[in-house]
Amino acid sequence: MFNECRHILTSGHKCKSPALRGQAFCYFHAADRRYATTSTASIDPFLLPAIEDTAGVQIAINQVFRGLASGRIDRRQAGVYFYGLQIAARLARKSDDKPRESVRETCEDAEGYTLAPEKSTCEPPTDCVNCRRRDFCENFEYYEDEVEELEERLEAEREAAKESDQVAKDNEES
Repeated sequence: MFNECRHILTSGHKCKSPALRGQAFCYFHAADRRYATTSTASIDPFLLPAIEDTAGVQIAINQVFRGLASGRIDRRQAGVYFYGLQIAARLARKSDDKPRESVRETCEDAEGYTLAPEKSTCEPPTDCVNCRRRDFCENFEYYEDEVEELEERLEAEREAAKESDQVAKDNEES
C-alpha cells in the first residue's frame, strides 16, 4: 500500500503519483512546493502557475498575454515564454491521455496550501494476496495470474518452513 500524492492539478484533478514515504506529495510536487516558497521577487516578479497539464498551460498563456498587454513584460520576453509554453503544451498533451479522478473536497496543510484528501492505493500483485476487496476490485483481473503464482510461491515457502521446523524438532528429540 502507498499513499497517493495530494497535489491538485490546475485542471482540478489529483496527481495520483505515489507520495514520498511519510509525506503528502510525490517527489515532483514536494520539490515544486519547496521552489514555490522560495522568494523570486528579486529575480523575476512575473510568476506563472505550475505548468503540469493543459489547464496550467492555458492559464500561463493567459498570464503572458496579460503581462504583455500591461507592459510588465516586453515582446522578446513574451516570445521566450510562449516558446517554453509551446514545449510544455506538447508534453502536457501526452500526459493528459490518462483518466484522472476529479477532486471533490480539499483541506489545507500547516503552510496553508490546498491539498486533496489523503488516499492510499494498493500495489498489485503483492497487496492482492491479503486484500479483502479483491472480489470487487476492478483491476484485479489484470493481476489474477500473478497473484496465483505469488500465492503458490508463498504456500511452497510455508511448507518448506514447516518441514525445516519439523526436521529441527526431530533432531532436538534425538
